[in-house]
Amino acid sequence: MHENDALQLVPDTEVPEVLGYLKPLFPKSIRAYYFIDTLVKWKKKVPEMDIAILTPRGGYRTGAVFFYFMRSMQLVCSAFAWSKEGLQALQTSLLETNRFPWSEFKYILIPCLTEDVYSVLEPVMPKIFCDRPSPKISHDTVYWLPADEVIKFDVKVPEEMRLDKLEKEHAEKINSVWPFRTEDSEKLIEMMMWVNFGRGLFKSNGELVAWAFYWYYGALGVVHTVENERRQGYGKIVVQAVCKEMGLLGLDVHLNIAEGNTVSEAFFKDLGFKHAFNCIFVFSPLTSE
Repeated sequence: MHENDALQLVPDTEVPEVLGYLKPLFPKSIRAYYFIDTLVKWKKKVPEMDIAILTPRGGYRTGAVFFYFMRSMQLVCSAFAWSKEGLQALQTSLLETNRFPWSEFKYILIPCLTEDVYSVLEPVMPKIFCDRPSPKISHDTVYWLPADEVIKFDVKVPEEMRLDKLEKEHAEKINSVWPFRTEDSEKLIEMMMWVNFGRGLFKSNGELVAWAFYWYYGALGVVHTVENERRQGYGKIVVQAVCKEMGLLGLDVHLNIAEGNTVSEAFFKDLGFKHAFNCIFVFSPLTSE
């Protein structure tokens, strides 16, 4: 169906070679590397999901990659390029591709673009976000810490509390306070509990007071402490627990912090996280809003 399209599917057997180009470019490429790595694992567990790794014509040797997942007509996609030729090829291929029914998507999210990738994709944004309000732009900072550092975290759980895995029955509460929730995000949270994992801190009465996830883009994400339980160190417990578990799996940990969130920046710097790169999120509201 897309044999002659400007964006071509990367065969499963060649994905390791794409990752091989990305790994030496850490930390700038860390989000692309782990997003692709997670999508591959996700596709194996949920083969019916529309997930793909794509490159411009000519394959990954063009120096660029585009990757996405789609569910319920909501598209989450991103891209990375590791050469000037790749940046240009990425722009050209997205302007020419016919793979995506852009105007039919209920929601589009393009997370964590590097500044150079965003600069070449700006001319493509009118095509991607056609027939809808102008996309919103968020400037974030990515921090990271290698696996051999996060495994050193000493996770201390108060005696009257327990640290445990997050289950399906917790998804509604988590989704209700997630600032990026959509009409389908509760199901996404449930799926991430299975495809990756989440950990929660519970009181003796079973009340969930803090949580964090190994999220779909291969990073620490969806970190939250309920409002009336803050400033007691609960967020630190779940963050260290998820990071350490990721590290024991051999995963370097990264996360993004919204511009101006100095409290979170200080928190993660205190844990040893270091600046990786500045990034840009591009997203649209639900069409029903």
